[in-house]
Amino acid sequence: MRLLIFFLLIFLFVSGCNVINPNEEEPAYIYIDSFRFDTEPGEGSSSQKITELWVYAEEKMIGAFDLPARIPVLGKGATDIRIFAGIKNNGLSATRIRYPFYAPFDTTYSIQGGETFYCKPRFSYFDEVLVQEKGFESGNFLVPLGGNQGTFNVVNNDALVFEGDRSGIGTLESGQSLLYFKDDQNLDLSGGNTYFLEMNYSCNGRFAVGLLSTTGITIKKNLAVIINPTTTGINNPQWNKIYIDLGLIPQQNASADFFELYVEALPKPDNGKLEIYLDNLKMVEWE
Repeated sequence: MRLLIFFLLIFLFVSGCNVINPNEEEPAYIYIDSFRFDTEPGEGSSSQKITELWVYAEEKMIGAFDLPARIPVLGKGATDIRIFAGIKNNGLSATRIRYPFYAPFDTTYSIQGGETFYCKPRFSYFDEVLVQEKGFESGNFLVPLGGNQGTFNVVNNDALVFEGDRSGIGTLESGQSLLYFKDDQNLDLSGGNTYFLEMNYSCNGRFAVGLLSTTGITIKKNLAVIINPTTTGINNPQWNKIYIDLGLIPQQNASADFFELYVEALPKPDNGKLEIYLDNLKMVEWE
């Protein structure tokens, strides 16, 4: 009897271990170390700041990954993989999102545990996206606002230009108190819709970007984001790209007649010369 109980206890112990530590399914892996982003005619520059990839298998999220990434995928047989391009909304690491205007990359792999699949996703704008880009190839399109003491001009020095032949440069000299310019194109924006401003920039001091809303004779300044320096020097741009979420502003100003983009900067804390380089300003929305 004691022997029977002994073997029974051993059986229960082994069975319990199998429940606690079941045989784990071996995943396959998708390896991604690069991707492509392409634009169609009329969509402007192909510059991008995709910071991570959001990966789904059979519509279930696996995770968001910086590159290079070795991504585990469980399952067997034909498995649909969908990959979204992620960005830092308003340039903030704490607000990473799937960029709504970039179409996902779709593929299918015949999954077998232990195998590695090499993938190079290709991204583009959705067909239903409207892109309106303004660069400085044809000259400066920013005009000064009240109180402005700075200048905004076009630069064509290859060492300073982001791409193409020309970029814009805003300057606030030591002793000047305000750089304040707008694009006087009227923007028809509706509350509840999604709008982003994509922009290449370099700066050696902080500057603000937002929308002026005009309602009758009333003009209101609506701040969207304050952008931090990319460099400390002058005549030495260090270019970056930002995606600025503008959707909340028309929602908060539903009765506005129209909106205009503005750029504003105060003097640097050390009162040195302030430089802001801009290029490829894209207003992006759904058609």
